Amino acid sequence: MTAGKVGRRLGPLVLMILGMLILLGAFFSYRYSEAISEPAAAPIPDSLAGLPLTSSQYGAEAVAEVSQLHGKSFPLTSGGMGIYGAQGQITLWVTGAPASFLARRLLEEMRDKIAEGNTPFVPIGQSSLLGRTIYQLAGMGKRHYTFQSRALVIWLAADPSVADQALREALDFYP
Repeated sequence: MTAGKVGRRLGPLVLMILGMLILLGAFFSYRYSEAISEPAAAPIPDSLAGLPLTSSQYGAEAVAEVSQLHGKSFPLTSGGMGIYGAQGQITLWVTGAPASFLARRLLEEMRDKIAEGNTPFVPIGQSSLLGRTIYQLAGMGKRHYTFQSRALVIWLAADPSVADQALREALDFYP
């Protein structure tokens, strides 16, 4: 078989594969745009550290809250926010990124921004628990933990008296 014949046979196949890749790209681009324009509800536990969920926000409302706290918006596909206990002893924010590697990037950017020192939070450590990196912070009278679970980024703020238990339960809830 000559090179010309091989080229004529592969040409249509290459064009079909290219066309399928373009269609797949368009489909995923559409799904991505749809997901960030209408964020879904991210799951949050009904209780943490023995304290009941007393207030919550989900979906676009929770994503708007996160954007307001940071002063800018992020490409988030889901959101959830919960306050636990009668005195608001625990606050939990959960946001979903389009993919795990993007969640990791958001978490690392947040860590780096806090390390610059222009926030009310002070980094107090980093640990590995259940195969995940957990960033520990202090500030505003609470202990704060941030970590990733698949495509989710979790921020847990808790009174020191319930912080360790709340972290363990959050890690169990978000494997």
